[in-house]
Amino acid sequence: MLKRQYVDSEPDYRGWENTIDEQREQINLLLSESPSLKPYLESVFSDCYKYPLKKVSRNYPSVSFPQNCPFTSDILYQD
Repeated sequence: MLKRQYVDSEPDYRGWENTIDEQREQINLLLSESPSLKPYLESVFSDCYKYPLKKVSRNYPSVSFPQNCPFTSDILYQD
């Protein structure tokens, strides 16, 4: 989601969007199988941001990504 929102690379958008959709489906499937995980996911969501931030910053050093998570867990449930 960081790449899609902050990296200006229109030829890659479709692939990134497909990956986002697939991961949302997987997360929602896991949550439907174990609904008790939802509160945990929401409690750690913003703390987990540092891992993808580190990776995407390394891969796209010329892009300025926000240091704090710009997303909320609601983004996982959007279509």
